[in-house]
Amino acid sequence: MGSLSDLDTSLPAGAWDSHVHVADEDNFPYHASHPYRPKKAALEDLLAFQTSQGISHNCLIAFSVYHTDNSIILDALRRLNGKGRAVACIDLENATDDELQELHDAGVRGIRINLRTTDTRPDKAAFAKLFTRAADRIRPFGWAIQVYVSLDQIAKFASIVPALGVSVVIDHIGHPDPSKGPPRLQNGYQEFMELLKSGLVYTKLSGIYRFEDLPGLDSYVREILAAAPDRVVWASDWPHSGGVSANPGGDKTKIQEYRKVDDQAWVARCKTWCRQVGGDDLVRKIWVDNPRRLWQYAGDD
Repeated sequence: MGSLSDLDTSLPAGAWDSHVHVADEDNFPYHASHPYRPKKAALEDLLAFQTSQGISHNCLIAFSVYHTDNSIILDALRRLNGKGRAVACIDLENATDDELQELHDAGVRGIRINLRTTDTRPDKAAFAKLFTRAADRIRPFGWAIQVYVSLDQIAKFASIVPALGVSVVIDHIGHPDPSKGPPRLQNGYQEFMELLKSGLVYTKLSGIYRFEDLPGLDSYVREILAAAPDRVVWASDWPHSGGVSANPGGDKTKIQEYRKVDDQAWVARCKTWCRQVGGDDLVRKIWVDNPRRLWQYAGDD
């Protein structure tokens, strides 16, 4: 791990966490096909974490265990009284415009497509069909498409992004594969960097504990920050789900504990990267200015 600047964890006023989840099976049952059973992480738990970190706003991301049921997100957004935003999962073919309008009015500003933790590996034609359909559904609302993919998958859809007419958000800085060496040697790296430089996509500085042993990780992050300082948003990925990979037996009855992550060390590490590239101005961008623009927040704080 690089220098943590003596664990400098103070955040600028109005800081955002752009990737968090809530899970509350007691009040919002998981979908019948949920592949694992995460421990309860209710809105009250999230707010306690937010306060401990000095965070003012969160963007809630649909948890895969809820499939396309966004009830828990709607409930949380309403209880946040306009201070939060969210990315939902929807049925692209069957969701009605009225349902999408309800989500928008509550604070949803994007939809999530997860193609990394599933067995689905679309080719270019399948990506084009999926992304075009998604863009058509959300374009009237000005939402973004957030995608969880592997770095090599970016090469398969990069060429269609300019024609979508919506913003695209790539989770966890593209999730490169540590087993394939430094990111710049991996398939998809060049396309990812070109998309970032074009201003057509955002990425989340998040989830790096998923590939902590990546060769050249520090250089990769600094390169992303330098290439697209206005298109990176910070996130904790709280409450740090182990996901499907942490449930190899597929036992849906066993409650899955969350990963142990040093959240304050993560903040300090990100601040170090930012200061190495763009100083305190970049710190403010990834925690405040960029998420406000991406999530369309115009509040006073």
